[in-house]
Order: sequence, then C-alpha cells, then structure tokens
Amino acid sequence: MSAHYRATAPGVLWQAAGADLQTFRALAQTFLEHAPPLQARLEQALRLGTPAAIGAASHALKGMTVLVGAERLSALLQALERQARAGLAPAPDGELAPLFRQVMDEVALSMVRYDGAEDDR
Repeated sequence: MSAHYRATAPGVLWQAAGADLQTFRALAQTFLEHAPPLQARLEQALRLGTPAAIGAASHALKGMTVLVGAERLSALLQALERQARAGLAPAPDGELAPLFRQVMDEVALSMVRYDGAEDDR
C-alpha cells in the first residue's frame, strides 16, 4: 500500500490504460466526472429504499470503482448490489460516503502525481 493511495490502486487503471499516461489521465478524468452522479443516485436510492434503483446504481458505480482499483469500495458496492438483487433495501451505510470521497480524492491526486512508477503504487 502506498502512502498516497489507501483506497485505490492506480496501477490497476495504469494497466487498463495500456501504460499510457495520456490515456490514464483521460480515464481518471472520466471517473471524476461520471462517478459523482452515480454516487448521488445510489445515495438517493438508499434513502428511498428502492431495491431496483439500489441494484442498478451500485452495479454501475462498481464497474467504475473496479477500474480505479478501489477494492474496498467495490466490495461494498457488490454487497449492496447483491442485497438489492435479492429484493432487500439495505439501509444507508455510514462508510459509503466517506470512502467514496477518499476514492475521489485519490483518483484526482493520481492524475497529477502518478506516472506508472513502481514506488508510487
């Protein structure tokens, strides 16, 4: 685990980007733009207790968090998705929002700091 990255593993996105810095940064920017609306949709679905919306939002967001190496957040989203697919409406989780913010912060940091160097993973 890196001193800079506790909730993400930039090397995962680096590999998905074909070890190309421009592609890495473009994908990171796409995450930063598209993940927050999905997170907001998930939070709203959790507040309303609608399993179908919880399942759809958690699935979509999980696809993005896996790409940035956010294992803990991805696992949390997977659990929410499973519960929702079983027809359950999980209660809002106090860990979700702070962990999402941490992932967002780390992805933003990786855009300016990460260059694929082994010691920064």
